Amino acid sequence: MDLFSQKVKRLDLKKGDHVYTWRKNIYSHHGIFIGEGKIIHSVNPKADGILHLSATSRISSSGRTHCPTSNCGSEKVAGSGVRVSCIDCFKKKGELYQFKYEVSREFLVAKLRGGTCTTARSDRQEEVIYRATYLYENGYPEYDLMNNNCEDFALYCKTGLWSNDIGYQGRSSQANMVHPTKKEDRTQNRMLRFATAIPRSFSKRENKDLGFREDVVKVPVEELSSFLLALSFA
Repeated sequence: MDLFSQKVKRLDLKKGDHVYTWRKNIYSHHGIFIGEGKIIHSVNPKADGILHLSATSRISSSGRTHCPTSNCGSEKVAGSGVRVSCIDCFKKKGELYQFKYEVSREFLVAKLRGGTCTTARSDRQEEVIYRATYLYENGYPEYDLMNNNCEDFALYCKTGLWSNDIGYQGRSSQANMVHPTKKEDRTQNRMLRFATAIPRSFSKRENKDLGFREDVVKVPVEELSSFLLALSFA
């Protein structure tokens, strides 16, 4: 892996690795590799067109079975969006890449796309797998494109970090690059916003990176639900 490619071979994967694949070459989809060719990941259960009837029954809305792998795409908690999939179903027609942790500021800023790396430090392999498995078995906060997407899920599994910002929970670098700051919200001149879009996006890559942010705290996975409940009443 280097600055230009983070493509990874299946045989090189280690349990607890944060992996991703590009969808339509526009955005990246993320998950945690747990071994035995399986990945735990979070999806929007309202948008993928798959009916999840049980942990052993997975059919499309057209009635066709999608994968012969046992329990592939299953949800332990119906409607949670947290699923276990085989590598092929996870990456679909794309390639598999490894998300990098503890990268330098220079490496972070040099990456033109978000959703590929962070300066934050990953926890131990055992902790990562425990979080991912716990969320699969017990449920996870509702999917939200800007506040809690697939990258947010993988980042939390790897670091245990969650934002205590009441107004905006998102930690995903992909979402953060397009999410307007308070200053941008006040900028009414569309031409000015367009002209400064590129330098602003590079600035956000650093300022909003999980490793630099001051609004994130370590939240034990068993306490995540109560933490978010308390935050909603703050």
